[in-house]
Amino acid sequence: MSQHNHLQTESVGFWGLVSQSISGMAPTCDVVAFMTAGAAFALAALPLSYLLAFLVMFIEVNTIYHLSKHRTSAGGYYSYVAAGIGPKSAVFTAFMVIFYQIVSVAGIPVYIGGVFLPGILTQLHITLPPWFWIATVIFFIGVPLALGLAGIRPTIRFIALSSLIEIVFLIISSILIIVHVHPSAPFVPFEIPNRGIQGVALGMIFGITSFIGVGSHTPLGEEAKNRRNNRGRIVGRAALISLSLVGAALTLSAYALTVGWGIQNMATFATNGAPGVVVFEHYLGPVGAIALVILALNSALADGIALITSSARILYAIGRDELMHASFAQVNGRSAPRIAVILLSLLAFTIAIVSGLLLGPSNAFNMLTTAVLFGLVAAHTLLNISVMRLYHKLKTLHLIRHFVLPILSTLILFVVLYYSIWPPVYPLWISPLVFLAVGISVNWYILRLRRKKPDKLKIADGLPHHMENLMDEFA
Repeated sequence: MSQHNHLQTESVGFWGLVSQSISGMAPTCDVVAFMTAGAAFALAALPLSYLLAFLVMFIEVNTIYHLSKHRTSAGGYYSYVAAGIGPKSAVFTAFMVIFYQIVSVAGIPVYIGGVFLPGILTQLHITLPPWFWIATVIFFIGVPLALGLAGIRPTIRFIALSSLIEIVFLIISSILIIVHVHPSAPFVPFEIPNRGIQGVALGMIFGITSFIGVGSHTPLGEEAKNRRNNRGRIVGRAALISLSLVGAALTLSAYALTVGWGIQNMATFATNGAPGVVVFEHYLGPVGAIALVILALNSALADGIALITSSARILYAIGRDELMHASFAQVNGRSAPRIAVILLSLLAFTIAIVSGLLLGPSNAFNMLTTAVLFGLVAAHTLLNISVMRLYHKLKTLHLIRHFVLPILSTLILFVVLYYSIWPPVYPLWISPLVFLAVGISVNWYILRLRRKKPDKLKIADGLPHHMENLMDEFA
């Protein structure tokens, strides 16, 4: 491979990685979209669902942190699993990450244009045409496509400032709402409701998927500054910082929206269309409501940019390992993996349009979000197994960090996954069928690679051949 086909090294600083991760989680968009959907199941326990989801993902970041010490490349999780388990599991993980990130990119604009904006404008007696959500899909996927082709530096510049503004806005506005409400029973939203854990677990589906982008910066490790000196720690630290900021902001926001709407009235929260805007307007006035809407739209845009950027680099790493067509390993004049960016953007667009037309925007969003959870659980289960096996091979296994916490995280994720499909609830029951179809297709592709390219598959690791392999640099 020529030097021209290498990604641009020393391009992304520490706070650039943090911004990429925050944008992948899209906190303000989560407040107006995922929280609205999650409240339909969790009701007044919405803050508990988000707090538990935050804790589960914090345990997951422990895994990312310890794996990133050894491998930093465009492969991200693909390289991590290759280090601990092997190439076949690594390829499966790579496609699972691409699956859940691109499905997330597809789902958010469907909700924004089909539920959120119509809900706001209906209160102003403005009716949008039924096809409006298609226009939002084109815009919210088209802009990430354009920036993805422009290279990593303009991409990071776009998301860096907006991600910081989002976090500050959500934390300050949530505190103001909570102080204004001064709830008489402040701990009720963190109690298990009388109807049991199922509502909380279903709410956690949307809580956990709010955090799916926490690792979206890992494929930027190859382009990070001080990569050699930090041995990947810069990637792990960025994950810890970004998740802490977003977790605090979202848990506070969930609590503020719950007490602001009224604990006893949460049954009507999800049916409003734009309940977050209603709460912000009631307690913070029109300025607060308008700021929330603007930041939510920007957050949705930044999310698409971050996740397409992340997935495109994973696909690039697979192509570089010669497990896909050579065009996927090529970059344009701005060192962007152009074929991967274009293909994934078109795929996200197709998923959004087809699911929206077949199910309607609201049901499509709920189904796609649950499908995201399936892909996330599959990928993170393999990550957790990888960290255990890697540190066992290195003979430095720490009982808590490298064994107990990964197992605990995996068990919790599977509990949430169980409640997402049992008992079957429309349209969520469609999600496992989508996941099975994708999983079977990926396994078929891996079997094909074993027959057609056994030598290439055997050594696949997602690592850049022109850079130092950090695998054996244990600290």
